[in-house]
Amino acid sequence: MANVTRDEGHLVVAAVRVLAHRNGGSPTPEQTAELLGWAPEALRLKVSALHELGVLHLVVSAYENHLEIRDHLLLEQLAQEQGTAMSEAMAEFEQRKREEAERMSRLFADGDQDRRQQDRLKGMDEGLLKFERSKPRNPFGDGSGS
Repeated sequence: MANVTRDEGHLVVAAVRVLAHRNGGSPTPEQTAELLGWAPEALRLKVSALHELGVLHLVVSAYENHLEIRDHLLLEQLAQEQGTAMSEAMAEFEQRKREEAERMSRLFADGDQDRRQQDRLKGMDEGLLKFERSKPRNPFGDGSGS
């Protein structure tokens, strides 16, 4: 089941209610996603989770699909937030990102990168000069006829 917070569940149910009132009928998932400013795929994942919980029902017909509210009270069973695991993962990611940024700034700040670049260019120049000085091998031999 996709992770849906209580707040997200309430948003989806409220959007379905607003659109049902405005349009005079059950809204499509696309209309609901547009009202919420979400990607339709993201909304479908949330709707699927809310359907499994029994909050919403996705009615599939030959002409269009639409959403209906079944039992909004079941929203209270959802977790208030994603939990500490998500916040810990985000904090860990931010820490790794900070460390990488510091490493990159040290690399460029001490001139080590410039020195490496200069050494690389110097080596390429030397290789080019050697290539220009060396006489290519004659493919027809040394020029004396036997």
